[in-house]
Amino acid sequence: MKSKLLFILLIAAAAHAESPAASESLSSRLSDLIRASLTEKIADAEIRLPSLEKIANQKPLNEYRDLKRARLIEDRPNGVALFEVSGTLEDGSERADLIQTPYSAWKKAWVAAKRLYPNTRLKDEDFKISEINVATGPAREYRGVMLPADTRFSGLQTKQTLLEGQFAVTSAVERQPDLRKGDQVRLDLISGDLTLTTQGMAEEPASVGDHVRIMTSKTKKEVVGILKEDRSVEVQL
Repeated sequence: MKSKLLFILLIAAAAHAESPAASESLSSRLSDLIRASLTEKIADAEIRLPSLEKIANQKPLNEYRDLKRARLIEDRPNGVALFEVSGTLEDGSERADLIQTPYSAWKKAWVAAKRLYPNTRLKDEDFKISEINVATGPAREYRGVMLPADTRFSGLQTKQTLLEGQFAVTSAVERQPDLRKGDQVRLDLISGDLTLTTQGMAEEPASVGDHVRIMTSKTKKEVVGILKEDRSVEVQL
């Protein structure tokens, strides 16, 4: 009688361990841990995973009672990631195992709507937003430097040529300077309590507060001063 009861209990325990509900719970937990680990590495991306139920149903994961962590070991260029998964086994002991799974990571990214040459003043309509998988392919190389989806291009300019369809990255744009090379400016030449005002031409672009080289209009002498908010340049002699 006792042996029969023990056999029934063992069958029930095995059925519970291999039940669809238990398998689905382990698979869901595994997906959550992997998704969280990838999100830490690839910010602002929607992580998409295939069904992990088959992995959860097979060794070594089907020996776990609960999963606690999934640590990213390797993020491969082909869109496959290797993880160290750790948790608690049915007997209460803890263990860690390696698993791998393909994934995709979708980000909203700006791409050029047309060819843009260096020093072009940008407008929002110069770009269009696209959803791109940055887990593999060319987009993977730029995923850490893509301009965020909330970027506004007014006040920016290109630093280099952007081809139509090319990703907008941080190194390709810059804030428009307050003063451009060749602009005419008022020069305030200051020596002690005396100030002499004259005209000059900018030798380089600059923003307010920057030191900038100016060629005086009359004497053709180069001086260096600070660009002020009123677009005048103050030079201390």
